[in-house]
Amino acid sequence: MRKTAAFAVLASGLLAGGLWGTAQGNLTKATIIESWFIHAESIGDPVAVDKGFYKEAGLDVTVVSGGPGLSPIDRVMAEAKAGKLVLGIDYPYNLLEARQKQKLPLVIVAADFQESAMRILSWQPIAKPADIKGTFATWIGYDKPIKAVLGKGWEKQIQVVNQQGDPATLGGWLAKQYPFASAMIYNEVMVAEKQAKEKYYVYSYKDFGVDWPENVLFTTEDVLKKYPGEVRKFVQARYKGFRYALDNPEEAGKILAKYNPNLDIPFELAGLEQISKIMVTPDTQKNGLGYVNTAKLQKMAQQLQAAGLLSSASLAGFVNAIPSGVK
Repeated sequence: MRKTAAFAVLASGLLAGGLWGTAQGNLTKATIIESWFIHAESIGDPVAVDKGFYKEAGLDVTVVSGGPGLSPIDRVMAEAKAGKLVLGIDYPYNLLEARQKQKLPLVIVAADFQESAMRILSWQPIAKPADIKGTFATWIGYDKPIKAVLGKGWEKQIQVVNQQGDPATLGGWLAKQYPFASAMIYNEVMVAEKQAKEKYYVYSYKDFGVDWPENVLFTTEDVLKKYPGEVRKFVQARYKGFRYALDNPEEAGKILAKYNPNLDIPFELAGLEQISKIMVTPDTQKNGLGYVNTAKLQKMAQQLQAAGLLSSASLAGFVNAIPSGVK
């Protein structure tokens, strides 16, 4: 989801209202709250609206942009408490933490990314987690994977700081203010390829045994009880949108530009190519886009507990996977 889709940030003013879509007569109103500004990672929703997939499913969907300081969890909870049909996108570890610590009834129904889009940029080679020492720059709320890599006592090994600086929050790292920085494959990794003047290294969290899904679709227990059929239709229509975007990127890019005219569409489509690698996997080819790998989520919970970030590794009530049927 991250967080500094460099060019998407430029759209903040345009998206201040954050609302897209219009009411339709006999359709059931629904809302999808994105984790960040509308860009390549959320392309499935605007495409599903524009191509009429949600409407065919009987839904009048409003796509709500995210942005700095806007919590999808808080916004989904507010809409759900008002009795509305609402879903959101966030990281599974944020949702599980909120479910355990705040007792929020959050439930995962699908997963966009089957593995992490986040990478570690380093000015030095890393052979093992013990080599990661010093200042580690990432974005607020995105530090759990590196803490899980290092395990309990991580604070003795790294100092986590907020990542910032142009271009695309990589300015500080490019200036060698810190040795490590976070990067999304559909944004900062591509920026580093163009901007870094010296040899650097890129590592996946999977290289260090942390292999978690990301950008999961969630709602609340009450919404699932009140709108079971509508949520199922939403999931199916949403991944039809993603499938169409992956199959027709140029057209999808034009649709995306309607929602966020300040985006660099060629950059976003290059990012979409990277996103397709973590959306279309053997699991989703077999089970459909949005597949929820419960075993990966269980491993995530265990690693978070081992790092002292969660008190329990229980997933009880946390997952209610809804197959999209879209391959």
